[in-house]
Amino acid sequence: MGHGELPMLKYCLTMDQVLLPGPPGMWPAPLDLTLDLQEVVLIEQVSPEEGVPILEVASAFRPPVAGQVRHWGVDAFSLAREERYHLHRRIGCVAPGQVLLSRLTLGENIALGPCYHEGITYGAVISLNAGLLEQLGLPPFLDLLPHEVEEEVYLRALWARELIKEPEMILAALDESLELLTGEGRGMAFLLDYLATPGVTALLLGQSLQPLHSLAHRILRREAGRLVSHPLPGHQGRPLTDFLPLIVVEK
Repeated sequence: MGHGELPMLKYCLTMDQVLLPGPPGMWPAPLDLTLDLQEVVLIEQVSPEEGVPILEVASAFRPPVAGQVRHWGVDAFSLAREERYHLHRRIGCVAPGQVLLSRLTLGENIALGPCYHEGITYGAVISLNAGLLEQLGLPPFLDLLPHEVEEEVYLRALWARELIKEPEMILAALDESLELLTGEGRGMAFLLDYLATPGVTALLLGQSLQPLHSLAHRILRREAGRLVSHPLPGHQGRPLTDFLPLIVVEK
């Protein structure tokens, strides 16, 4: 290593001394949390309502009351509006309260982002993502409006809208939605496949995320005013080579 070069750790998400918006006492204050590259972290014993503040801040949609939030080493809330849009395209977020546009069909809602940002047609987006849409069981519903479909279909359309961005980081609250996604004949193959994609990082929240324990690297629970890491039974841990991309050399 030459003179003036320092090894740094690069994380997908870093929350330093963060005070989250919302009712006091819901989350540790201040909150410290990091997500490594290619890491799946679960936070359990969290209701959907409790998960909203941390997901809003972690997805760079709402600034914290205090503290610093960095995405891939950059202070997210110091970015200009257009740069923030580009950041959002790298993040897939499914949180309570998210909605589809009522005047667009499910298919148009799902394809809207790529059509706008990449200038490709609706038909091209649907064709390019036919496998994912089929896996989610959505083709029969693409021409329907959001109010014309059941809750489970609506939720799967929300997931499709986020996943077709091919996000590098997935943030999601999985409580009632976990039950919907693991229902008979449906399964979570689409999410499991995506979490197994090289380079994908995820922060998933819920009361119990047992179906995802085998894919997780860490599981956190709130205890005594802080987030405490708990071992995952049978989990072998990560090989050291997984951590090499974290180390970057800055001159």
